[in-house]
Amino acid sequence: MKILLADDHGLFRDSMATWLQQYPESMDIEFASDWSSLITQLNPTLALVMLDLSMPGMSGPNSISELIKRLPTVPILVVSANDEPLTIKACFDSGASGYITKASDGYEILEAVSIVLNGGIYQPLTASQNNQSFSTPTFTNKQFELLSCLAKGITNKEIANQLNLSEGTVKQYVSQLLTLLDVDNRTQASNKARKILCF
Repeated sequence: MKILLADDHGLFRDSMATWLQQYPESMDIEFASDWSSLITQLNPTLALVMLDLSMPGMSGPNSISELIKRLPTVPILVVSANDEPLTIKACFDSGASGYITKASDGYEILEAVSIVLNGGIYQPLTASQNNQSFSTPTFTNKQFELLSCLAKGITNKEIANQLNLSEGTVKQYVSQLLTLLDVDNRTQASNKARKILCF
């Protein structure tokens, strides 16, 4: 069984690989340390991609959608230091099969891997215990794109040009996002977008 472990922290990759070797089935583990190396190693023989959200070149949950377009049959298990409920929900909205925090112990990681490899969905214990993952908003693909723009501090005019929309439409989207994010202004929205997308 071939797994691609994508994380830019070598010590964490090595530790994770050691735990994965305890999985009941033999694993061939490949490594990626940034988005470009991850893309070059994608192939249909992979059984699982384990993905850190904040590697160089990543765009948070948007990257999950891109990976699924390229390899729709390969499940993605996010492994992240971010335990923000909005981030977790955004990853599931983008198509992730599981999410586990880096604070988890090795046994929980192995459980998550097993569930995802067997076609299940794995939510982190904190999210399921607090039931927070079900109370957070769902974002459309267009809203994800806009979130990314807000996180980068791009103006409405620049967003309109980049997404091929009118400035009026962009203003409507921004207004909707302020409501979804439960914030009062664009600055707060930008800060929250950076947190959600791990920028």
